[in-house]
Amino acid sequence: MPISYCGFVHPSGKRFSSSSVTNAKCEVKINVSDADVGEWKCHIGVQSVRVEMMKRIEVRVVAEVAAVQANVTSLHGKPVTLACVTTKGLVPLSYCRFEPPNCSPFSIDASVNATNPILNKYYFPANKSLDRGDCAVTIRKVRYEDVGEWTCGAGFDNGQEHIAQITVDVEGLYTISTASVTGITVGGILIAGIIGILGYVAWKRRWVLGSRREEAEEIEVQEMGQQNPEATTPQSRRVPIITVQSPSTTGRSESTSP
Repeated sequence: MPISYCGFVHPSGKRFSSSSVTNAKCEVKINVSDADVGEWKCHIGVQSVRVEMMKRIEVRVVAEVAAVQANVTSLHGKPVTLACVTTKGLVPLSYCRFEPPNCSPFSIDASVNATNPILNKYYFPANKSLDRGDCAVTIRKVRYEDVGEWTCGAGFDNGQEHIAQITVDVEGLYTISTASVTGITVGGILIAGIIGILGYVAWKRRWVLGSRREEAEEIEVQEMGQQNPEATTPQSRRVPIITVQSPSTTGRSESTSP
């Protein structure tokens, strides 16, 4: 679609205006250096839409060999392929080698396939070729020991070797970092503390309610005693007084002398 304007934002924040917006292309040419490595942003203004379109571009400065993906993330136990290619066309390679972060370095080519992997885990991808300038390896099942920086080394016919770095990360089992473990531990302590506080509050509330209930019962008994003394407790009832009188002698007849 027709472009009204476009520009680029350097990783440092510096801005570049596009030298051309013809043929629906937005581009800028620079003399690249290591300072230009990072994430660039391309802003495009379209005639029919007022809201700009934006695209992120990851820029890398490479030599004769470059990693297809400099950062690779895989699920634990799943296969993943690491690949480097020549940057000046389809230049044949005399050899291809890798240096794992936690294992012995090894060389690899098309003769190593999924049926005869190196160390029972590394083999050359079927869709790659050293003749086209591909240096690649497939890890059959990614493990925790595969996490880290890999070095890809490609040999040229002139006897020189060029390298590239690939950082591998693994998601899933056995990938909890020290910071994560610390966070989980602290979280567990906090949860245990909260549960303890809630338990204490519940116990305290139950104790207070029980005390209040006893007080209420005592007040109720006192009020009942004031309203109806006969309904008081057995301990508070009066014991009746019994008076015993001797038989009266006033009924006897007395004789009188004439």
